[in-house]
Amino acid sequence: MLDAPISVDKAKKDKLFYVVANMAIVDVANTSVLILKRSETEKVHPGKWALPGGKLEHGDIANLLAENGNAPIDGVDNILGQLAKREAMEECGLVVTAETAKVLSDKVFVRPDNVPVFMTVLSAAYAGGNVKLEEGAFSDFAWVGLDDVANYDLIDGLARDIEQALAVQR
Repeated sequence: MLDAPISVDKAKKDKLFYVVANMAIVDVANTSVLILKRSETEKVHPGKWALPGGKLEHGDIANLLAENGNAPIDGVDNILGQLAKREAMEECGLVVTAETAKVLSDKVFVRPDNVPVFMTVLSAAYAGGNVKLEEGAFSDFAWVGLDDVANYDLIDGLARDIEQALAVQR
């Protein structure tokens, strides 16, 4: 249990990053991956087709520590899988199983507003639900297979991520 709110007050400012997990939600039965069309108002890749994903928040860590009864120093296992589970529900209303989340790749980049980001791309198995897009964040969705990706204006590298995700979740 935390005895105080999570804080970055004592953290070295040049060591801070957003931590982002994007996930390829794989419908194994239909050999397809969910992609979402980003809103034209997004700071990064507006109007492009992408994977669902989002930022790790301090509240995620605090909540999971409390749920698991872990001491802060013991941490939270499979935090990226837990993040994938939360973001899949928030962004598109789908259920994924955190235990199926597998890291496909990771990278660091700097957003147009100069915020540094550590990003992982995961694959996770679709476990249920109907797509319901987060209002204002996305304008469309599609379930795509390898033969379909050429028909969409994807973020660079996304076709490779889709191919890897389908291979990992077979």
